[in-house]
Amino acid sequence: MKKIIESLFELQSLHLQSKRDLVDRESQIGSLRKKIPAQLLINFDRSQIRGKKSVSVVRNCVCTECHLQIPIGVVTALASGEEIQRCGNCGRYLYLEPGSLVVPPPVPTKPVKARRKKAPVAEIAHAS
Repeated sequence: MKKIIESLFELQSLHLQSKRDLVDRESQIGSLRKKIPAQLLINFDRSQIRGKKSVSVVRNCVCTECHLQIPIGVVTALASGEEIQRCGNCGRYLYLEPGSLVVPPPVPTKPVKARRKKAPVAEIAHAS
């Protein structure tokens, strides 16, 4: 699956390049499109028609297109390369650059307040 998303990212970068070397790019685009499953290409083409990117790079557990934090489970699945993942917010395919470290973001913590000891409750003798 990792090869597929890498091909999709490369295809996007070829589409975003300027119109120079059009003949060379067309042959590269054709060979990359053969490597990618049809359903992914349909979603890719829809995004291209709308003028949007369909693949987003993940840096520091954040989607670089919508700038929202990606859950650590999704980032770990991207690192293993077994599944293709999409951003839960913008819907773009997520691409984790090779060699990038998967470091979970720091979790903000509240300072722990010391508990007050409860005063002993005086036993009340029940009169019978």
